[in-house]
Amino acid sequence: MWVFLKYNDNMEIERKWLIDKNNIPFNLNDYESFDINQAYISFSPTIRIRKIVNKNEYVLTVKSKSKDDISREEYEININEKEYEELIQKKEGIVISKTRYKVPFDSHILEIDIFHDDYEGLAYLEIEFDSIEEASAYTSPSWVIKEVTHDHMYSNSSLAKKKFIV
Repeated sequence: MWVFLKYNDNMEIERKWLIDKNNIPFNLNDYESFDINQAYISFSPTIRIRKIVNKNEYVLTVKSKSKDDISREEYEININEKEYEELIQKKEGIVISKTRYKVPFDSHILEIDIFHDDYEGLAYLEIEFDSIEEASAYTSPSWVIKEVTHDHMYSNSSLAKKKFIV
């Protein structure tokens, strides 16, 4: 049985920054982390599957096209291991492997992704917001390299298409 998870009223509002994993001002080992294997079974529309390795969880996500690069509808469905294994056979591109750290910072949760395998050395910071206004007003931390919210080359789906070179 599939259960749809409501996520921010099904609206994802986030910004993303490229970071140097050696300049993160936190000891990431002090924070909750998840090892994620992520693949796409469709790039248009965006349909993603994730295996959260250290939690033995599987999630199918459907995302709408973004009009402003900051917000879009997102629907998540918990699936089981068998469903994941069947869907992974239909993947387009490569499987992305990363560790996600959740770091409380001010009034937000920083999601820091440290990539492995094909993208060893790549690191992102993502922050989700409650509104477009809040996202637009947010001043990024001083230790980021550059904002990549509007640069599609840095999207996870582009990574899966192997359009990004580290």
